[in-house]
Amino acid sequence: MTFASVARSVAYDPGSWDTFFVLTGTAAATLTGLFFIAFSLRLRDLQHSLTLRTRARYLLIWLIVIAVGSAFVLMPDQPLAALATEILVLSAGSVAYTAWSSLQTARREPPPISVDLLVRWLGMATTWLLSIGAGISLLAGHGGGLYLLAFAMLLGIALEVAAAWSLIVGIGKDTHGADTGAGREP
Repeated sequence: MTFASVARSVAYDPGSWDTFFVLTGTAAATLTGLFFIAFSLRLRDLQHSLTLRTRARYLLIWLIVIAVGSAFVLMPDQPLAALATEILVLSAGSVAYTAWSSLQTARREPPPISVDLLVRWLGMATTWLLSIGAGISLLAGHGGGLYLLAFAMLLGIALEVAAAWSLIVGIGKDTHGADTGAGREP
């Protein structure tokens, strides 16, 4: 058996990935709880900016998507087509919700273009493409399978931590630089 055939068989065998997806699901669930607490401690600051509230909301949603996607892979004895469909629906739903939410926010508070914003969006677009690619690959039976989903989840977790840090340390300022600290209007 060649390395390529072993990698191919593992790419489409969710049972081979149990430990990995337990790790990613646990990490995402833990980070969701920690971010929820961090955002709750700074609730007043978040209330002053629609942009910051939207960012906090989609950060939490993306982590929930990673946890739920991990749980889908861990479900025993489900057909590969069902897993592929779950991944596609979850990924497409996350993309649609985030895009809709961001557009609604941008209509009221247009965000300034920054390197941070561009990196966040390019990174998340990459995770979405990898996740959607994983679903398509699982349906087709070739093209990377669960390896694509694994890369998407690892990249997503790394981006989530960086984006949350960026949000938390800059939470006293709205995206236009106006001070929105306690007792001040944006």
